[in-house]
Amino acid sequence: MIHPTPRLRFAPSPTGPLHLGGARTAMYNWAAARAMGGTFLLRIEDTDQARSTDASLQIILAGLRWLGIDWDEGPERGGAFGPYFQMQRLDQYRATAERLLADGHAYLCYCTPDEIEAGRKELEAQKAGFAGYNRRCRTLSPAQRTAFEAEGRKPNVRFKMPEARVMNVHDLVRGDVEVNTKELDDWVMLRPDGVPLYNFACVVDDIGMKITHVVRGEEHFLNGIKQRLLFEALGAECPLYAHIPLILNKDGKKLSKRDADTNMLDYRDKGFLPEAVFNYIALLGWSFSGDRDVFTRDEMVAAFKIEDIGKSGSKFDEEKLRWMCGEYVRRWTPAELLQRAEPWLGNVPSAAFVSHASWLCNVVACYQERIALLSELGPKLGWLLAPPAMDEAAQKNLQKEPAGKSWLLAYADHLAASNLPPSWPQDRQGVDDAVILPSKKDAPEPVCAFWTPAAIERDCRAFVERLGIKFGSFVHPVRAALTGTDKGPGLFDVLFLLGKDACVSRLRAAASGGA
Repeated sequence: MIHPTPRLRFAPSPTGPLHLGGARTAMYNWAAARAMGGTFLLRIEDTDQARSTDASLQIILAGLRWLGIDWDEGPERGGAFGPYFQMQRLDQYRATAERLLADGHAYLCYCTPDEIEAGRKELEAQKAGFAGYNRRCRTLSPAQRTAFEAEGRKPNVRFKMPEARVMNVHDLVRGDVEVNTKELDDWVMLRPDGVPLYNFACVVDDIGMKITHVVRGEEHFLNGIKQRLLFEALGAECPLYAHIPLILNKDGKKLSKRDADTNMLDYRDKGFLPEAVFNYIALLGWSFSGDRDVFTRDEMVAAFKIEDIGKSGSKFDEEKLRWMCGEYVRRWTPAELLQRAEPWLGNVPSAAFVSHASWLCNVVACYQERIALLSELGPKLGWLLAPPAMDEAAQKNLQKEPAGKSWLLAYADHLAASNLPPSWPQDRQGVDDAVILPSKKDAPEPVCAFWTPAAIERDCRAFVERLGIKFGSFVHPVRAALTGTDKGPGLFDVLFLLGKDACVSRLRAAASGGA
């Protein structure tokens, strides 16, 4: 009898990092367990001792934690159904194999790799329609086994598959499927050294850990047939299986390393947002709602059903993932963005996050509509923290108007005589008391004791009118002198953020031909 409480698991091999497909599998099992009020456990399939490493395990655990996928049982947590590492469960595999041998559901196979390959080629030549293991050892006599053992041969343990049994199985995603066992091998369960292979260990563990549902990739569908038969041979109830389709690239082909990062932590290190990555991966085969794509983990849990996973492959598109990150960025307050972005702002003095928090909130607010990844913010702020080098566009704007440099000098003198607050990080006399950027034409002007961007704009336009020149012609060289580029916040937000001292210094330097 299956355990009455739903129990689901994610069972990675610690032979590499947590990749996109593995993350989705973990996520769907986690969401299903949470939705059904069940248990989600983590099991480590570490039987590939040549490739399994603790370093890979730690990367997998870190990737799950980054995505917000927590587990109730498993590494670092323990549980009543452990151990949760397969190499710590070898005695259970050996005892189960001995039981299957005694009951006639398995047999010892003494064939060498060369003999197995020769048997396959013989079947191919006979065009028998099946070219797997020829089952040579399935009916060995005791004398034949003794002779092989006298040669020093160490046997594998093979499962005795029904030779031509039609199986009608129900998959929670694929529906009803018919499979004939004549298409399947007598597969190896246990190696001579006592280390199990995937299908065998998986079933023994799922029975021992009372797993009720298994959500995994469609590449395991035929493994599921083998496993169903093993559950049957052991007199145990099989979990409900759901084999989910592949993740595809934009061209509809199987996703490769060229199409996506192979380590979820690479997305973390590039400045992607974990909640956005979680959100996007969840949509690679499942739909939250017909009218929106952005949702929280709690909303996913409330809506998730295994049966709602789609039957066809989903295309991974990193540009859409970036778009979703931007959607999350724009939902935050400037203070939330600043807090999340602080690790990426190494060019900002650490003390400023306390002493000039509101000024920095104004800074990041100017870029909130312009970034998707947290890593994009730091490089955009360089012009604020030190006089910038001029890029090609800025150089052109400085040289475009013959009288442009004289305008810069005149405006510098004008600002120097004004009461525009001084430059950050000096005392700005109240400028850090409010978050008012980015300024918008239709927004009401806040009541402040200092110059606002709107006040700066009125003053600037009056100054340009006195010069008798076109405002558009004036803006471009001023922006170039102040920021070193033709991109970024609006000019009056720039003037507000830099303050008097920096603006005057940069305008005069640009007018004299300096950086």
